[in-house]
Amino acid sequence: MRKGISLFLAGIVMLAGAVTLAGCGGQSPEGQERQAKDAGREQVSIALWSDQLTERYGPYLQETFPEVDFEFYVATNSTDFYAYKEEHGDLPDILTVRRFALSDVAAWKDSLMDLSGSELAGAFHPSYLRSYTYSDGTVNWLPTWAEVDSILVNEKLLEAKGLGIPTNYREFLDLCETLKNMGIRPFLSNFGADYTCMEILQGFSIARLNSQEGREWRQRYESGQTDQLSEEVWMPVFERMRELIDCAGIGEADLKGDTASVFAAYGSHKAAMIRGTCGEAGRYEVEGESVMIPYPGDTKEDNWYLTYPAFQVAASARADENPKRKELILDVLEAMLDQDGQQHIAGGQDMITYSKGSEQKLSPMFSEMKSYVDDNRLYIRLASSDMFSISEMVIQGMITGKYPDAGSAFDAFNEAMRSEEEEVPAAVCIETEYPYAFQDDGGSPAASAVINSLREELDAQLLVGQSSNVAGNIYAGEYTQEELGFLTIGETVEILRCEMTGGQLYEYLDNVLAAEGKRGSVVNDSTLYVSSGFEMELRRTDQGYDLERLTLEGRELDRDHTYDLAVLGNEQLMHGDILAEAGASEYEKVELSFKQLIADRLAEGRQLAEPTDYIILH
Repeated sequence: MRKGISLFLAGIVMLAGAVTLAGCGGQSPEGQERQAKDAGREQVSIALWSDQLTERYGPYLQETFPEVDFEFYVATNSTDFYAYKEEHGDLPDILTVRRFALSDVAAWKDSLMDLSGSELAGAFHPSYLRSYTYSDGTVNWLPTWAEVDSILVNEKLLEAKGLGIPTNYREFLDLCETLKNMGIRPFLSNFGADYTCMEILQGFSIARLNSQEGREWRQRYESGQTDQLSEEVWMPVFERMRELIDCAGIGEADLKGDTASVFAAYGSHKAAMIRGTCGEAGRYEVEGESVMIPYPGDTKEDNWYLTYPAFQVAASARADENPKRKELILDVLEAMLDQDGQQHIAGGQDMITYSKGSEQKLSPMFSEMKSYVDDNRLYIRLASSDMFSISEMVIQGMITGKYPDAGSAFDAFNEAMRSEEEEVPAAVCIETEYPYAFQDDGGSPAASAVINSLREELDAQLLVGQSSNVAGNIYAGEYTQEELGFLTIGETVEILRCEMTGGQLYEYLDNVLAAEGKRGSVVNDSTLYVSSGFEMELRRTDQGYDLERLTLEGRELDRDHTYDLAVLGNEQLMHGDILAEAGASEYEKVELSFKQLIADRLAEGRQLAEPTDYIILH
């Protein structure tokens, strides 16, 4: 693998501009093969599930494949986003998503490359690959490194109280009773979040869910052969959840907190055990007094760690039409999934992989985990859209007393799964389609249309925002309210307003172009920034990009004049510091979100603003 890439020749013409259609119902862009701008260079489009991948992962791929032009954009972290892309024949070459279940993508799995017989699939332990295998043997998706989501125990607190760490479920319950009698919350979590409800429901019953009966039920569910929980498998799961709620003293007040308040209680020794991840432990600085234990089962042999991949990857089946193109895509997937690639995702966190023979780097907090990794006792959560939403509804109902026993909770869960989805009416019509592909002379029409619209909504004089915050091609036709959200980055990204001189704007953009390893760093052409209200002239260099000139309506930007500027970007992880470096440390945050402002504009019946030629790239 990873050979002969330089032999690839691009042969398909990209869309060069916007095409206006007469009203709604027009054809959107087909999922055409994208070609690179220069002969002999292949282009690969990758939808990133989060903008955090622009920090290290995007640069890693670009450096690993210098012969390839990658087109990056940030998607919504949902398989519904890709179903929407697939309906328009416009899947990216490589898909990434964190919230995932096979059942959510079963209807269009034939649009994805089957990896079941590949070396890539063969690199995973069969016990983990099973979670990605349909009943017909097809494997379309593969996991990256594992985020461990389990129970953090304040070891120092227990030692001070003369208490030991529980090694099974009975010891866990006994510890809860003892801690309650001491006036300490035994177990705490953010039950206002859907993922918390889902993971704790599954986590305390992993041995049951991973039994032969549990695995058989899961494969039927994931393959679309059932939409009901098995009573044999799942009734004991709800019985254990009921017992946990009662024993740990979980109440309605626990529905109102958030992750920060949970870790605050834990760090101040008001709570002894919480659900958490290694990333959260580092973020809230509790690693030093914590140990992460598995979810407890009836015996120590029944204990399991709950995990979920940092994200899953898949590839469009379009590559199957061209053997050399397919080889390239497989090479890119290999780079994404190998040890080096996964280190670039982890960014220094503890990294557990699902692959055979991978080196596992564990901190002292994970002292108990090595034997579980060696024995492949890492459970991959079942995370379909239904599992998220219905777990939240039912577990919160168990906490409030709406579902007082396991039987009523089980019945409510199945009733919700049985409910047919109502057809959602179209909310708006977008009359013009815009391609996302970047052009040296003009930029990205799709990104420009959205960024210009945002500037109009803010009534700002000038605005800058990263092109990849617009999620690919924009289609002409009808959109539901949910689909409007698919036009832009799925995550929240701040809008900062400030006043800045032309000279400061030059300095700010110089620093943006030079920033590396930040949330919003420029990786390549597709992640360059879009200017609205003014134009940029840039030059490619061996080190990246140099800013040569800024113009406003064709004339040199006045370096002494003060302008009203809006910045679309991550304040804490990049733009706050860069604005300060340019002398604009005072700014205001816009309350309404980027996504909401664009969706509201369209919902009011207004169209996107016309794109402008905002960049010349030499």
